[in-house]
Amino acid sequence: MTGLAAGVLTRTDIHNIRHYVQHKYGDLPNERRAEIVADAMQRVVQRQLPDFPAAHKRRISTDLLRSIASGKQMPIQEKHIFEACMTISYEEEPELLAALQEWTERSLGIKLERDVFRAIVDEAKHIMDNPLLALEAWDAVTGAAAVRAEGSGLLAEVIELSDAYGANRGLRGKSRQFLLMTAVLAAAVLGYYASHTLPLFNSKVKQQPMNLISVELKTKQPQAKLLQGGLPKELRYIEVDQTKLVQFLRNKSSLLAEEPYLSAILSAAKASNIHPLLLFAITGQEQAFVPKTSKNASKIANNPFNVFHSWQEFNTTIADSAKIACKTINRISAERPADIDAFLWLNKEYAEDPNWSSGVSSIMVTMVRQIMIE
Repeated sequence: MTGLAAGVLTRTDIHNIRHYVQHKYGDLPNERRAEIVADAMQRVVQRQLPDFPAAHKRRISTDLLRSIASGKQMPIQEKHIFEACMTISYEEEPELLAALQEWTERSLGIKLERDVFRAIVDEAKHIMDNPLLALEAWDAVTGAAAVRAEGSGLLAEVIELSDAYGANRGLRGKSRQFLLMTAVLAAAVLGYYASHTLPLFNSKVKQQPMNLISVELKTKQPQAKLLQGGLPKELRYIEVDQTKLVQFLRNKSSLLAEEPYLSAILSAAKASNIHPLLLFAITGQEQAFVPKTSKNASKIANNPFNVFHSWQEFNTTIADSAKIACKTINRISAERPADIDAFLWLNKEYAEDPNWSSGVSSIMVTMVRQIMIE
């Protein structure tokens, strides 16, 4: 199964695109097939870029495909998109900074103040201009966002960890620099919030229990390696606000906001005792929630979970694919050790992409915050 949200354009995606083009357009010349593959890859990447004007999207996607997917033979990830966006002059085009901030917040499932985000962007550009730092611009974002999400406790942990690793294990190069940079970013972000007397948490979010889903409770996982016996409670069925769910999906231009797709997924979730947003998060990871603008949207929506490898190879009804996805989730989860994160455990069999679990969990965190939290 492929993933488009976290991996953006993974090796599996590229393989599937090439396989599909070879199968469907095998009678065309090699040059023409290569053009079709390149066009398909570019459209996949463009769908996941910040909401920039078309010209910027074309330039960034072309640069990414040339330098990452083709030149370095690497899958394109969110960090590559962010780094590519550092070439834009936000002083001259400030409206693009807002689009990048929205994309970053959506990717990380967190809100950042405009001044804080601008400081992060400035630091990221500084990192890219100084190759001797041996860091990635995305480190600046994830490090600062982690502090923003977890509060001042992380600062002490990072400093203690960097000291301990540096003194006792002789940590060198990028790993130690990353820890130290995270500590610096932590101090900068916390200093900003202290000086502006802003709360570290949104008041509505803060009142909610922290065990919304297991990805936010990794430190509280049981230590004993006992079988959990299925999905954790946080991922079991619960009623969701359908009005908010539909609005969330419509904001994604998702065909799944319509019938029969919406009801079929909700019914399958209830019948299988699975959190509905877990199923929708999987469709977000696998098919970007099936945007209506997709050429094959009506076919993809029949199997947005990519059960039995892909919607191309197994095109059925949404009711059928949702039931199969639920059975697969429950079957894989049945033997999950209690100390293993539920998303990571699903990833072992559900998807080839190792980033699938982080993508699904991140999407679900975002959906929970926007749909479940009053």
